[in-house]
Amino acid sequence: MNHPKLVLLLLLILTTALQLSGQDVQNSRRISQKVTLSRTIGTTAVEINYHSPLAKGRKIFGGIVPYDFVVDGKEYAWRAGSNQRTTIEFAHDVNINDSPLQAGKYGLVVLVSEKDWTFVFTNDFSWGAFQYEPSQDVLRVKVPVEKAAFQEWLSYDFRNPEAEAVEVSLHWTDVRATFKVSTDVSRNIIDALVAKEDKTFNDYLILAEEYRNKGEKDKAWENVQKATEKMEKQEIPQYEQFSYHILQAELLLAKGDKSAKQQLQETIKSAQGFNMYYYGLNTLLVKKEKKRAHRLLLQNSKDHPEQWQAFLALGEYYLVNDDQQKVVENFKKAYELAPDNWKNYARYLYLQNRLQLERSGEK
Repeated sequence: MNHPKLVLLLLLILTTALQLSGQDVQNSRRISQKVTLSRTIGTTAVEINYHSPLAKGRKIFGGIVPYDFVVDGKEYAWRAGSNQRTTIEFAHDVNINDSPLQAGKYGLVVLVSEKDWTFVFTNDFSWGAFQYEPSQDVLRVKVPVEKAAFQEWLSYDFRNPEAEAVEVSLHWTDVRATFKVSTDVSRNIIDALVAKEDKTFNDYLILAEEYRNKGEKDKAWENVQKATEKMEKQEIPQYEQFSYHILQAELLLAKGDKSAKQQLQETIKSAQGFNMYYYGLNTLLVKKEKKRAHRLLLQNSKDHPEQWQAFLALGEYYLVNDDQQKVVENFKKAYELAPDNWKNYARYLYLQNRLQLERSGEK
């Protein structure tokens, strides 16, 4: 065989191999679909990328995924997905079941036992898990496994969301294992704004509010003063002025300055548009001051009977407190008063809740 024919034969073999390899990749992607799953806790994005294999009648755990896969002292991890390495990424520092983990992207593998799994967050992004090296581990978290309804496909899911946390659950066949991701939302907001070079009036207001949430009253007051400096140099919209005067008065009251009570009352009485909507519902939902929120919103509707937002806020209040009759009454008023650009929204809320009230009476 002369050289040109040998080269041609080798090229033919290589081309065929590449075609078959490409078909294998395509087929594997059809069988194990790629999934990107994301959730945001406060300002912290959590993203998981994985491929989802099917069971196809196979015994998975204790079968193709062996329990306690350790040979000659070497641990062999399960890649907890298929094809490329499963990854998980956090935009800010988090806690995994109360263990700290820095912001960043990690490979995710699992050490599987019959009664518990160990989720391993690793700096290793090699294909699959065949080259897993414990030296690349950043964090290990052991969790119990639980029985679950049979599921043909592997999936990661976000479950049981809270204000500053969410659970990440891995489910395949009749087994599920879960770990909790939590983060300090106020601290993340503070860090981002502190790092910002050209802060606005509103940035200082947010910083003041978040420092207050953290119980750092001196820093909260410091940022209110910086907002005051901005206010003296530029024209600030009325709705932002409302937030400023409310926060300033509340911080002064917290310092023991009783004269600030009049400022607080006058600011509340001056509420326009969505000012009281947000302040009143924040009092209800965040501060958990149900009675005060009701007094604020009820008085606001009496002081400003022409403002549709006053009745929208009351409707939302009664919605949270499960008084459907008053929900409908207030959403109806909001709809009747709403301007053209809000009419469809207000009508939808009114009709939706009226229908729910009518149907509840049919039962």
